[in-house]
Amino acid sequence: MTTPPLPPPPGEGQVRTCVGCRATGPRSVLVRVVLVPHTLRAVVDERTDAPGRGAWLHADQTCLDLAERRRAFPRALRCAGPVDTAAVTEWFSTMTGSDLTRHTSSTKKAGWKPMGTR
Repeated sequence: MTTPPLPPPPGEGQVRTCVGCRATGPRSVLVRVVLVPHTLRAVVDERTDAPGRGAWLHADQTCLDLAERRRAFPRALRCAGPVDTAAVTEWFSTMTGSDLTRHTSSTKKAGWKPMGTR
């Protein structure tokens, strides 16, 4: 009998697993990759609100290389056949180190809204 996974620590928010390095982390520090509808072409979902299944990556070229080497995108996105990741590779190559940290720190928090007062 297997034990159920432990819940995330309080205050960490939603936790996702990077398809490259397989490490978990808060959703706010990962980049979401989705398929363009009716194609096998993957793109970066900067707003993290595109419909459909998504794969999550750390904002690091090493994790992208690991995911491509392990052929993780077709499994994570549940599609048949190879996935074209040229747009994702281009996005990672155009983003500099400061742009990546700004991108991951400025993403919205899911389910967060300010507390109202009455």
